[in-house]
Amino acid sequence: MADLTTPLKSSRHYIARDILVKAALYLILVIGAVIAIIPFLWMIQTSFKTYGEHSTRTWWPAGLSLTPYQGRPATQEIVIPMQSAEGWRNIPRSFNPALEGKITINQVSRYVADRLAEKDFSIPFDVLILATDTTDDGIVNYDSYRLTVDSRIVEQFTTRIDGNEMGGPNFNALSVRGRWGPHIQVSNPDPENFTVKVTWSIWRMLFNNFIYAWKDANFAVFMFNSFKITAITIVGVVVTSTLAAYAFARMDFPLKNLIFTGYLATYMIPGAVVLIPNYLIIVGLETFFTETLGIANAWYDNWTALTIPFMINAFSVFLLRQFFAQIPDELYDASLIDGCGHLRFLSQVVVPLSKAPIMSIVIFNGIWAWNQLQWPLIVTSTERWRPVTVGLTSFISEASAETQLIMAGSVITTIPILVLYFFTQKTFTEGIATTGLKG
Repeated sequence: MADLTTPLKSSRHYIARDILVKAALYLILVIGAVIAIIPFLWMIQTSFKTYGEHSTRTWWPAGLSLTPYQGRPATQEIVIPMQSAEGWRNIPRSFNPALEGKITINQVSRYVADRLAEKDFSIPFDVLILATDTTDDGIVNYDSYRLTVDSRIVEQFTTRIDGNEMGGPNFNALSVRGRWGPHIQVSNPDPENFTVKVTWSIWRMLFNNFIYAWKDANFAVFMFNSFKITAITIVGVVVTSTLAAYAFARMDFPLKNLIFTGYLATYMIPGAVVLIPNYLIIVGLETFFTETLGIANAWYDNWTALTIPFMINAFSVFLLRQFFAQIPDELYDASLIDGCGHLRFLSQVVVPLSKAPIMSIVIFNGIWAWNQLQWPLIVTSTERWRPVTVGLTSFISEASAETQLIMAGSVITTIPILVLYFFTQKTFTEGIATTGLKG
């Protein structure tokens, strides 16, 4: 009699092995995902730390806990008697006599009180404010202020606030100026009725690094430059890649395959190899435009050097060419009967059918253009056209690197890319999934 249990055991063996293989694959994928996301999470976490928290390897930043925001004193406005500033050292230039006043802080939040107690720093304490007039217009209009704690010396750690800005003094216990309060803002600069607002702003407590990074590194200018550079590069790449891909996919001309092979071969050349030749070309063009045409900075320190060399992309041409090759010839024959030429067929038929791969090109080249660092440093010398990635280097000095500010700036630079991908994810995925398929 045959043993009927043998096939059953064999079946169970294969099922168990299949389960183990799938479990191992899922485990590898989960571990890979965790490893990939750890740097991103570390970047976000560090962006909320103070300099001291990062230096002492504090695991969790206080800014992401409830402790600093509990027991905050109420906002109050104080009228400060102002008098001539005497005994101050390093007073900046003022077109009217500099004035000084004293702000007495009688109450702080619970978190600040605990930090002060650790340093034996007593409450109340006085914050001295130095008011200067930086505009030479013949009008008494104080617009720049320095905050110190019981000190009449304007130095590196003195907090400066301008106009309606908000800032905090650098008192003994807290190394980050104005992070946890008190936050001071001049609400009325009239010397006869000089009024300041004393508050504890949750916005500034939580996003202090981001606010400081945006102001100190001039991120508004850098971000705008990056947007312009990225937009110009994307437009150039889409136009050149679409025309080249259509020619390789839909038109016949001598040595087409050989030219396309050579074109793809350029994608194998490392970027570092062509860095110096590209730079020498830019220098030559700049010299020609300056000496022959009398146009200075036509290439160097301008958008032309940052975008034009990268408007031709072999990978983008290859991606679009593979998709254009799928479009049935019957569509072109029908369009030809209606009187369409190649250019009209491309603009009215091919491009509308190719939104997915074109969007993929936009995302790939947008990310690449946004993240440029080395090339902009070489071909620019001022902030006029430098992108946001260069702005991050302003937090690195010979003495040290302010990592918490670098991470805050990195988060700011990442947001536009995440927003772009969020709104184009479906189209991007379709473009990658369908490119190169026949049918």
